[in-house]
Amino acid sequence: MIGKQFNISHFTAGFTAVLVGYTSSVVIIIQAATNAGATPAQIESWLLTLGISMGITSIGYSWFYKMPILMAWSTPGAAMLVGVVGQYQLNTAIGAFIVSGLLILITGLITPLSKALERIPPQLGAAMLGAILLPFCLEEFKTLTNTPWIFISMFISFLLAKRYIPKYAMLVLLVVGVVCTIVTGNSEIRSTKLSIAQPVWITPQFDVSPILNLSIPLYIITMMSQNLPGLAMMKSYQYRSPVKPILIGTGLANIMSAPFGGFSINLAAISSAICMTQEVDSDKTQRYRAVLWAGLFYIIAGTFATTVVAIFLSLPQEITKNLAGFALLGTLLMCLQTSFKKERYKESALLTFLITLSGVSFLGIGATLWGLLVGLIHLKITKTE
Repeated sequence: MIGKQFNISHFTAGFTAVLVGYTSSVVIIIQAATNAGATPAQIESWLLTLGISMGITSIGYSWFYKMPILMAWSTPGAAMLVGVVGQYQLNTAIGAFIVSGLLILITGLITPLSKALERIPPQLGAAMLGAILLPFCLEEFKTLTNTPWIFISMFISFLLAKRYIPKYAMLVLLVVGVVCTIVTGNSEIRSTKLSIAQPVWITPQFDVSPILNLSIPLYIITMMSQNLPGLAMMKSYQYRSPVKPILIGTGLANIMSAPFGGFSINLAAISSAICMTQEVDSDKTQRYRAVLWAGLFYIIAGTFATTVVAIFLSLPQEITKNLAGFALLGTLLMCLQTSFKKERYKESALLTFLITLSGVSFLGIGATLWGLLVGLIHLKITKTE
């Protein structure tokens, strides 16, 4: 399956893509699952399901189309869930994940819907995402008050890693976080053993409020921050991506995996470039083999999700806040730059940003959706030819 012959560049690119994507955001996935009311066994099921689903879809698409089509989970989507999913029962959240997957499936089937989504100005989408991510980045600095030595250790490590080994900055931070945990006398992390995760079925329930405030925002965020940038990334490397099959397939994957915790399976955006460069293979038709390896590593990571969850749940809250905050700094910067770069969109983007950040709820609709709606209305009213 992996190829006729072993190529070390394919292997290292696939491993690096998964390592970078996984270590930079797994803590946010665990936070989202925890806030949803999931038990440790259910959190393991989330990561197991996501790992298996991302692995199978990455391998399947890349092998069939002979292109580097890398899948991922939606980190911004998970960040959105952290803030709002606690308002709902776990079963209704699972139902909302299914509806989000259904919307992605429909987008693949109905071309005008995907075209309409593409017409949402990226400035407003970025403003919405920026408001979702900002609280995470602020929380990390608050840890300076209670545990200054932990924050300073991680902050200095982050700066040095970004300077010398930027791709592995989050891995370095994770190692430093584990060391700090051990130094503080936490014995749980020392007793962590390698074990295999088990899937846990959660019966979905469907309710209007979580569909409005979880399904629709998750769908929009996944499309605008993952699928559309992922397609653009492939195009920039001269790959003609099979758009409809990808959306239909990932929509179905989301629907089937949701009862086990698969909240979002979508195209990778930034990390996918690791498998597309000249360094992976001078022959661009062979670079898909790097994604075959990445898919295998996804499956391995998912299989041993029990160990991953045990490690992260044993970390002090201050360390997990630091990990989440540092992981999202780059994405937050990108969102702010995109939101306020063009003059004609600045005020609309600002309204979207502030309303989303406020956390207000009105008529049963949450701040995330209101922020985007008000921004679009403002842009329409103030737009000049």
